[in-house]
Amino acid sequence: MKILQQLSFSLSTFLIAILAEASTESKAWVVADSNSISYRIGEQVLWTYNHAKEEGKPYFHPLANTTGTVFSDLRPKDHPWHRGLWFSWKYINSVNYWEEDRETGLSKGKTIIDSVERRISQDKTVTVSLKISYAPSADAPAVMKEFRTIAITPPDEKGAYSIDWESEYTAFDQDLLLDRTPIPSEPNGKEYGGYAGLSLRMTQGLRSGVYRSSEGLEGKAAKSQPARWMSFTPATGSSVVFMDHPSNLSYPTRWYLGLGMNYFSPAVLYNKPHELKAHQKLSLKYKFLISSKTLSSTEIESNWKDWSQSR
Repeated sequence: MKILQQLSFSLSTFLIAILAEASTESKAWVVADSNSISYRIGEQVLWTYNHAKEEGKPYFHPLANTTGTVFSDLRPKDHPWHRGLWFSWKYINSVNYWEEDRETGLSKGKTIIDSVERRISQDKTVTVSLKISYAPSADAPAVMKEFRTIAITPPDEKGAYSIDWESEYTAFDQDLLLDRTPIPSEPNGKEYGGYAGLSLRMTQGLRSGVYRSSEGLEGKAAKSQPARWMSFTPATGSSVVFMDHPSNLSYPTRWYLGLGMNYFSPAVLYNKPHELKAHQKLSLKYKFLISSKTLSSTEIESNWKDWSQSR
């Protein structure tokens, strides 16, 4: 069947875009409403990016591969503020933006979605651009803004696709301290300290998988250690990979691995808090790979080099 030729347009509410038609089973769709955008292959949802303004922090869930394995977990009972693949600061000027009240589902610090734009390019890449503000409470003015761009490629012939994540943060009229729970080597440090930023909470059904870093370390040995990238391979095969960009703060990042709860994150503040002066900017870039086959370290490293050296 005919593949659509003109795909460069903005997505409006309830638009359904057919990307390719070969058969009912393999039909690829992008479906959008006012709160989310999804990519489907036949009846399977490959991914959904949720950006409802009333929820605050946007997130990917479900996040799956083309063979049907769903990696993401949404609001598990132990940490109901974990939202699949999502970004959250821990503390901004001592205000907690991470944990949420178990009754209201709200954190003290407010992550506010100001605007969302969604587009499909001619190569069928879906791009979501967001303007986000951070305020210490619902009735206080924002102290920082963010411009976030997320580009999700369609699956290739091997069933692999990528999520490119770029954010630029700008402090408003006051200095800001981006902080986290202190790590064990610091005063009042906690064994679980160091986390903040882009994170993936995975399902408990995948706990038997293996974490492996760019430095060749696995499992506990890779925890809290610096690396260019970190992969996770379930016992059933396939791969998910986080990549850290050389331009990022604290590169190569130390990795937060919550092995018991199946969580991992390039913990940008692990080494120390970061002071963002008034009107100063901070940029972060990450790449996330999802593959239906197990990727070797050589394949991942080659992909990381291509991405990290591109403009």
